[in-house]
Amino acid sequence: MASFDLSLRLDETHVLVTGGAGHIGSVTVAAFLAAGAYVTSLDVAAPKPSDHPRLLNVQADISSEQSVHAAWKQATDKFGVVECCVALASLDLSVLKHHATLADMEVEQWRRTFEVNAQGTFLTARAWLRGVRDAVKQGNGQRLKNVSLIMIGSESGHFGERANPDYASTKATVQYGLLPSLKADAPRVYEHARVNVLSPGPVNTPRFPVECKENPGQLYADAQATVALRKPVEMSSVARGIVFLASDAWSAHVHGQILNVDSGKVGKLMWTKEECDAQH
Repeated sequence: MASFDLSLRLDETHVLVTGGAGHIGSVTVAAFLAAGAYVTSLDVAAPKPSDHPRLLNVQADISSEQSVHAAWKQATDKFGVVECCVALASLDLSVLKHHATLADMEVEQWRRTFEVNAQGTFLTARAWLRGVRDAVKQGNGQRLKNVSLIMIGSESGHFGERANPDYASTKATVQYGLLPSLKADAPRVYEHARVNVLSPGPVNTPRFPVECKENPGQLYADAQATVALRKPVEMSSVARGIVFLASDAWSAHVHGQILNVDSGKVGKLMWTKEECDAQH
């Protein structure tokens, strides 16, 4: 019987995580550190001091080309080429203004959401791919391992978001525009480079139960009515999915895919029973 090595083999891989100080980001950073990786955590918030020898916290605005470039230099000066990149940072539904209809949305909100979520992901992906290309040109391609980009999508990118078409559209841009483009592009830069998207459903962050308490019916509408497992996704499940995609040992032939970590969500609840009854 064949024996299997089930280790992740992420030790000493340089992983950069954008949005690393956020709820999901901090859990993801912890997961990579537990796997033995060197981790650079980028976040728009001021960095907290860390005494962990394999962790570097850097302040960066991913919507700014100059900021991303400067942050990348700090990361590579510290730990070398960024082999694995997790493009997690975005403006999400917990911070964006909600609207009853698109007719009420200001163009500035639409523009800013795209600047961070779409443009920011593009700038992050470009910095990662340029770094890999430079390493190959310098003859260091053989030393690279776990060369992958994991972009974070959303169930909103699949199903839309009535109160936030700005958010849904940026996630669809990442999942259905940028991903298939990079699927064809990245292996031409480095033959083992992989690009995937992890697309979560509603995540049980510390903010989620507060929102559900403030908005009765949200738990049912978002995480139960059209969700097979009838519950939101745990942050650790998102982090584990990201680590799985990052590991060549586990997912060397997973490329150009969307991994849905959404408890089996199949769509959006269009109308509540109360809304339907009110029409009669």
